[in-house]
Amino acid sequence: MIEQLELLREQHGTAILVVWGAFLVGVFFGFVSEFSRYCARAALAEWAPGNEGAQAAEIGRPRTKQYLAAVLVALAGTQVLFASKNVDLAQSIYWSVGIQPLALVAGGLLFGIGMVLAGGCVSRLLVLAASGNGRAVVTLLVTGIAGYATLRGILSYPRIWLEGAWATGNSPGALYEAGAVSHLAVAGTIAALVLAALAVLVVRTGARGVLTGALVGLAVTGGWAVTGIVGADEFEPTQLASLSFVAPAAETIQYLMIFTGDTIRFSIALLGGVLLGAFVSALIGGRLRYQGFLTEGSLVRYLAGGLLMGFGGVTALGCSVGQALTGVSTASLSSVIAMLAIAAGGYGAMAWQAHPQAAADAPTRLQPAE
Repeated sequence: MIEQLELLREQHGTAILVVWGAFLVGVFFGFVSEFSRYCARAALAEWAPGNEGAQAAEIGRPRTKQYLAAVLVALAGTQVLFASKNVDLAQSIYWSVGIQPLALVAGGLLFGIGMVLAGGCVSRLLVLAASGNGRAVVTLLVTGIAGYATLRGILSYPRIWLEGAWATGNSPGALYEAGAVSHLAVAGTIAALVLAALAVLVVRTGARGVLTGALVGLAVTGGWAVTGIVGADEFEPTQLASLSFVAPAAETIQYLMIFTGDTIRFSIALLGGVLLGAFVSALIGGRLRYQGFLTEGSLVRYLAGGLLMGFGGVTALGCSVGQALTGVSTASLSSVIAMLAIAAGGYGAMAWQAHPQAAADAPTRLQPAE
């Protein structure tokens, strides 16, 4: 296996192999996500007050089981790669960047609110865009522009302030290496809690959603394998990463604008693969159709949601996939903080929308992005 990989590197180059690997992982994720309707926002909505939560309770909360299964498989696969020394998680942003609680919490809260306003998380909007949803396309453009402005533009100023206002000075990896916190204990605790919750739901309401969730988690493991194994070339190193969509959306927009002065890489190929996979799935399933904005009020909400997701996702170092799935698979303390903040922001926004006065004040309140 190693000899074959080395031969492919000599023939094609590591960067090309990583790009094709990312593209295939993206196609797989997009295909599975489209026909299974995977969405972290939808999983959260199954517990929020309102009609959507009530309906989900009646059919067994399949999106919740889907998300829990994705986390469990992604965590197991990532930890196996790490334990077998195929992937060094210390090189990922989840372990190497210092823990910045204020930025993680603020960014997570804003992202959670944004995905509710936009009717879906970034990964779900990518799938919908590939299926012909014009609302999702516009929202993704705003998310990508806001994300890039937060990375390197005018919105970087509030991000930098949030990062510096409360920084612990220690990264999760440094804490694990020093023995201050046990990496195995964190990973084991996450796995035990997720497995217990999933087991209770499956026993009570059946296993609907578990298989497709497991496939999503497998895609996360595949992303780590592409950058950590295929990209492990000391002469042509690849940044260790897996599935995430806010920063990649920003990088993809930049790539399309300065194509001749930029090079395709893991994040851009991943995004392209997701779009193709979702498109093929929608085409096969007869779900390919154009959908536009319904009202002027909905346009404003989608734009606001995209802005909040772009800023929040970059500030929190990831989105509902980048942190709440990929980051959690590394057992990073920062990812746990961001995941809880995203859930809190999303749940709070849904609770506000379900309030009678809020509904009266906002008659154009968004429904799930479908």
